[in-house]
Amino acid sequence: MRIALTRRLGVSVFALAVSVIGCTPAWKQMPHDRVFQRTASPTLHAMPSRNITTGWWDLALYAGVLPLAKLVSPATYLKRLVDGPPALDTNAFGLVPDSPWFENRLGRKELSAADVSRGAIVHEGLAPGPLTIIAGKTSGVTPGMVIKDSRGVVWFAKFDPPASLELTTGAEIIASRLLHVAGYHVPEMHIESIAIERLVLSSDAKTRNKFNQQIGLTQKQLGVLLSQLNPDPKGRLRALIGRELPGKALGPFHYRGVRRDDPNDTIPHERRRSLRGLWVFNAWLGNHDTSDENTLDTFISDGRSLGYVRHYLLDFGDSLGATGARAKHLSEGYEHRVDWAEMGKRTLSFGLSYPYWLAVRRSPILAVGVFESEIFAPARWAPLVPNVAFDDATTRDTFWAASILARFTEAHIKAAVATAEYSDPRASEIIARVLRERQHKLLKYAFGDMLGVSEPVVEDNYKIRLTDLEVSSGLHKELTQYKWSVRWNRTRGRDVQLYRENTKTPVLDLREAIKRVLARDHRGLEQDPFFTIRMHRVGKAPGVSIHVRLVDDYVVVVGIERDID
Repeated sequence: MRIALTRRLGVSVFALAVSVIGCTPAWKQMPHDRVFQRTASPTLHAMPSRNITTGWWDLALYAGVLPLAKLVSPATYLKRLVDGPPALDTNAFGLVPDSPWFENRLGRKELSAADVSRGAIVHEGLAPGPLTIIAGKTSGVTPGMVIKDSRGVVWFAKFDPPASLELTTGAEIIASRLLHVAGYHVPEMHIESIAIERLVLSSDAKTRNKFNQQIGLTQKQLGVLLSQLNPDPKGRLRALIGRELPGKALGPFHYRGVRRDDPNDTIPHERRRSLRGLWVFNAWLGNHDTSDENTLDTFISDGRSLGYVRHYLLDFGDSLGATGARAKHLSEGYEHRVDWAEMGKRTLSFGLSYPYWLAVRRSPILAVGVFESEIFAPARWAPLVPNVAFDDATTRDTFWAASILARFTEAHIKAAVATAEYSDPRASEIIARVLRERQHKLLKYAFGDMLGVSEPVVEDNYKIRLTDLEVSSGLHKELTQYKWSVRWNRTRGRDVQLYRENTKTPVLDLREAIKRVLARDHRGLEQDPFFTIRMHRVGKAPGVSIHVRLVDDYVVVVGIERDID
């Protein structure tokens, strides 16, 4: 069947109506393009200055001062009744468009297990031949080094704590793969087995002393560094290697405010949905170190003197059951480092208040550490230091992240875990299972107040299809029905209710609605070619309103509004 309108007349009349009526909804005025959109190409500009953070001040501010102020502020408790200010980096579908901050991957298209395994990798790993050490970290329990392979490519190498082989390197590569698929910019990482005899010390190699002063790295210091590692019987070291990021490093970005010397950075970072919703993925992965220092801005040059800034997440060694040089303590991920509320409870109860996380159990497998799903509760997850963007996350921000998380299948998760190359298959089985169980808990929490359906797509010109993410993720397993209602959304006049319908699948055909309007008022449809569809699942109150526009012989989705229970 073909339904056609007089395009020229319809467009001209519609444009006149928009110009006359100032209260026209934004979704009627916006460009009607695809659901996934890009922001405008970044403005090219001169390279900004390097961003320097003061770690001690940030720690005091974010771990102590701000949390205490929020604890005594009435606004904190008012926010529990109403959501805070909305995110500013979204489109008419509540999605985050592609930008130097975020790139839609899972959800835009189907990704295979091989896509997940590949992650951010676009190059080969270490080239054969000698590996020249150009810098080294000799302090701490888990040393690292910067190496250059025979192709001249610079890599950052990290090693496991000697007593817990595979713990940190496995956690970091799994987290990087899953965060990349979710849409974030992360470094290219590989697991490599490096023979010690391949390591050659450069005469210009540098390290830092205990006063953080840069000094030359000597052969003796390199020997001390290597003595802290635990090679296999063949003299090989398991290493996580990360390729040097493209562009010029500018230092970390902040989760609050903007970079004033970047003309493209106009949205306060705490108002970005891509950063607010990041708490969902960090809670899923158990990544409790979410400070500014684990981020990096790089300047991507156009080959001359101009360029733009791209924003990366870094250092996921505190994910899963690891925390850098060791397995997590039981409280990590369940309380802040300085948790005023918990300290107050224990003080007032004279120490009798029982921390719920004491029931957490450490895995007997060293490569797993402390990573579980039984005690984990999304609403109580706590990073090491409170994150201002996470604290400002609204119900819609959390829903957006959960709608991506719901698309991770069991095959995706297993593919990411396989990149860790654990020698004990039980480690892979445990981590994959815990990730799946934590995923379900987060989805149940995020979809509790909103209907967990995806963005609508158009099929066969007139069919509106949604994916029920609660069903596809295995969260909602019962047979279900969907209630629909369709109305002609008029700008100049009252809306006209057309019909209601129940279906067993989240699909609705609009042909009947268009027929009824054409029979009733063909010219009116030319002036107002818009329909609004209401849909909800039987037995669940929150629903969605989908706005579509008729263009010649097909419909285009132009916006979606989601109810909050």
